[in-house]
Amino acid sequence: MGKKEKKPKSKKAKIIILSIVAVITALLLSAFFIIVLPFIIMSNKTDFLTEDTGANLINVEMTEKQRLKDFDYMYDIVCLENPEKERIEQAYGISYDDIYNRYRDLAVYAETDYEYFSYLGAFLAVLPGCHNIMGLPDYEINAVHAEYMLNEIYGTQEFKDYTYTWKESFRDDVEDRLGYNLVGFTYVNGSYVVTAPDNILPKYNEDYIGAALVSIDGRDPKDICFDVYDCYTPRYDGINDCFFRSYLIYNDGIGEKHTGELLLRDGTTLTIDLYDDPGFDYAALLSRKVYPEFFADPEAAKDTSSGSDTTVTDVMSPDYIPSTYRISTDPDKKLVYVNSVSCNTYEGERLAVELTNALKEADADTIILDIRSNGGGSIDFVTKQLLPVIFSHDVTFESHVYGGKNSHTRKFYGSAIYRFLETTFDNLSDFSTTGKNYAYTETFTVQGKAAKDYKIYLLTSYNTFSAADVMTRICKEYDNCVVVGTNTSGEGICGSIMQCYLPESHFMFAYAPTVNINYPEDSYYGTEPDIYIPYTLDEYYARQDIFNSGTNPNSYAVRQQWDQTLLRVIDMAEED
Repeated sequence: MGKKEKKPKSKKAKIIILSIVAVITALLLSAFFIIVLPFIIMSNKTDFLTEDTGANLINVEMTEKQRLKDFDYMYDIVCLENPEKERIEQAYGISYDDIYNRYRDLAVYAETDYEYFSYLGAFLAVLPGCHNIMGLPDYEINAVHAEYMLNEIYGTQEFKDYTYTWKESFRDDVEDRLGYNLVGFTYVNGSYVVTAPDNILPKYNEDYIGAALVSIDGRDPKDICFDVYDCYTPRYDGINDCFFRSYLIYNDGIGEKHTGELLLRDGTTLTIDLYDDPGFDYAALLSRKVYPEFFADPEAAKDTSSGSDTTVTDVMSPDYIPSTYRISTDPDKKLVYVNSVSCNTYEGERLAVELTNALKEADADTIILDIRSNGGGSIDFVTKQLLPVIFSHDVTFESHVYGGKNSHTRKFYGSAIYRFLETTFDNLSDFSTTGKNYAYTETFTVQGKAAKDYKIYLLTSYNTFSAADVMTRICKEYDNCVVVGTNTSGEGICGSIMQCYLPESHFMFAYAPTVNINYPEDSYYGTEPDIYIPYTLDEYYARQDIFNSGTNPNSYAVRQQWDQTLLRVIDMAEED
């Protein structure tokens, strides 16, 4: 009887064991298909990038119907699906329906596909979001982005053929525009000033350098932000309460003609013709980034601008000069100055070590962290490498992010790759896809390791962007930090940036598909400083004169000859 009673238990145990095995097998298979297999596929695509498979010229000539399909697709995915569209319109003081009607015919009926491409870029720049970037038609530039793995077209032979063909197709149009002189203006505290181009190949008139734009067609230049055909997105000046483009590109012979009045540095005025052509904007970029082998010595065309130079006060290893930061000590003032121009994790660990040593060496009480030229990068640089060195206690900042669903966002946020990222990077949580929107929470945590509570001044500007804007938001959570300067460019607390492509032309573009519920205004106003100190025209001229004399104006010592914001902060630190 006892043996007979044991058989059912044995059978039941076998069933349980088989069930467990089945579950484990199912989980392993699921993991394989959801995580492993996609990475194998992506690895194959990555291998493709390293192969010299060649590229074929294909038929890319577009009809008006195809152009309109692309144009409407971009407008729908970037603008109409943006949850904050109406609030952005209100902030900008514009109607996107009017913007659409203005650009539609210009783009669809453009004389060449190159002009069409250029109008698309100008249109994209006015749509919601400061991360909006039109991809130049170059395979090596576009396909290396991580996002290409999330769509079947990126990293394929078809995509290579499209980009190669567009590159060849645009070559003559680019070359034609390089025959005209560039007249470029940089925005400085309510004014636009003629600037000498930095590593841009088009010719320019040296006689105009330093001149301020008094008016254009009789209008105040501060009122033209949304009327120009420009690939630079609007930014907000909280001091002058206006939106502006950080850089305006005009030329002396092609495009829509305008009359500009210039005030030269010697006090005289000059009236000149300015031509606004979006194709000229991109010609400057294309000739430098895509066509250096056609239009210049490749070595001369490389971007050699850097945030670093060497002075006796700089703390650097003897065999290494960093490209994205500089650290300077001022022991007499018990101060350390850090200038970071990129949130670069590759140099973040070295920066953390050198900064820690510099703080000890100077017996510092004050840190001036200058991110006025920091265009962003990695969040890990902010939360795990730089800020833990300068803050002594922990802080957590949460951002609730949401956005609309579409074919691209579903592939990105619903993919195995994103799920892998979600579990790998601990700042993403509460992901949901209910209703018409998806939403999640970004949590930014800094675990402070500093030896003491330093007095910290964070310097920001209109060029403080993306991850550097995140840094600004986090620093404002600390009582011992004061943010000084101007509004940032914003859009740091907004979620992931996506790469998309247009259905007909296959042109690539980037945009932020999400908005921040806590700080939706971050996308159009940027983060406000605690103390406003603008970059003035006098500073601009003084800096240019120093640069023209052959001296690098960016070192801590030389900055004290022209940088009024830095001087004011040094005075504040001494008063404290």
